[in-house]
Amino acid sequence: MTESSLKIVNYITLLCLTLPIMAVEHDLTIENTNYTISKIPYTEEERTLYNYNRLRLTDNITEGNWFANIIADIDNYYGKTYIESFEYGFFRSIKADTPFDIETHTKNYGKGEVFGRLHRFSVGYADEKHHVIFGLQKITMGVGRIWTPTDLFNPRNPLALEPDQIYGNFALSYTYALGTLSQAMGVVAKREDNSYKYAGRIKGNVQIGDIALDIFSSNDAQMFAYEIEGNLFDTGIEWRSEGGYYKDKLLDRSFYQTILGVDYGFVNGLTVMTEWLHSTKTYTVDEILNFQKSSLGYNRHLSSDYLGASAYYDFNLLYSGALSMIHSPEDQSSFISPLITYSISDDASVSVGAMLYRGDNESEFGSLENSYYLRFKVTY
Repeated sequence: MTESSLKIVNYITLLCLTLPIMAVEHDLTIENTNYTISKIPYTEEERTLYNYNRLRLTDNITEGNWFANIIADIDNYYGKTYIESFEYGFFRSIKADTPFDIETHTKNYGKGEVFGRLHRFSVGYADEKHHVIFGLQKITMGVGRIWTPTDLFNPRNPLALEPDQIYGNFALSYTYALGTLSQAMGVVAKREDNSYKYAGRIKGNVQIGDIALDIFSSNDAQMFAYEIEGNLFDTGIEWRSEGGYYKDKLLDRSFYQTILGVDYGFVNGLTVMTEWLHSTKTYTVDEILNFQKSSLGYNRHLSSDYLGASAYYDFNLLYSGALSMIHSPEDQSSFISPLITYSISDDASVSVGAMLYRGDNESEFGSLENSYYLRFKVTY
């Protein structure tokens, strides 16, 4: 690791270790997640095996109404064939949309690479009426489980190995409680090119459930959207929908996009969920890849409709299973992700999973290669 990289990692570690001592209350956790993955990287022909390890330090500090959140990672990839692949280079080229680099320099040690990353770093204040956060943070928008088309700050990628591992925004967010069940929120975030993203949301509760109206503006996109979720006639079935009008300034297009989903938890512990995504415009592969790094990077799709579903079940105290899938009715291709987890203890687990693609070789998902993985996770 280079000298500058070591300095940044040391500073992050020092912050995580010293700030708790200075605060009245703190919650420090250390988590290590290790993946061993077998796959054929994009554009390659041979299957390869590589290892990905993430050591994460998380510290939540509180002092009265004030609080701070720090999450710092040390990532290590091991496997010469994979780190020299086009796929790895493409993923590593997608950086956080922040005015500063959140990663240290990468140290290549032959068959592997290691680098540090500041995942979250924010301070805030909260009382009964006001909630304000400044710094590297996650902006929460949307009610979707698989797709979140109204979230143009931290959109999740349902096709990723870890869909919820998303970059933060360097932002100032403020939420004001208008009443017990209503609130107004404003956000301004500074981007890599020193421009800004602006967003506002007003949220309340009506007879059918919670409803929100959103507005978003930046130099590459505009959005006017809604969010709604509630209980379907007191049946225990939770339903939700979000979406709106989008103006794609980079590709000079306008479109509507929405999701509709339901989920239900059975008394035996089985939880199932479905979701439908619809867009009035589609994009080509080149348009999606070349403009991935933009506000609408995860709102551009090859097909106008997708169906998603997932299920989760605890077989017993030790074993649990999850199954997720996304289907494209247009070309009849699918993405399927099964996962079986065994709990070694309250703080450690081992999982076996796969990312399977079905369909014709020319279809959206059928053109991709299956991957299989073993995950070991431990928290201290």
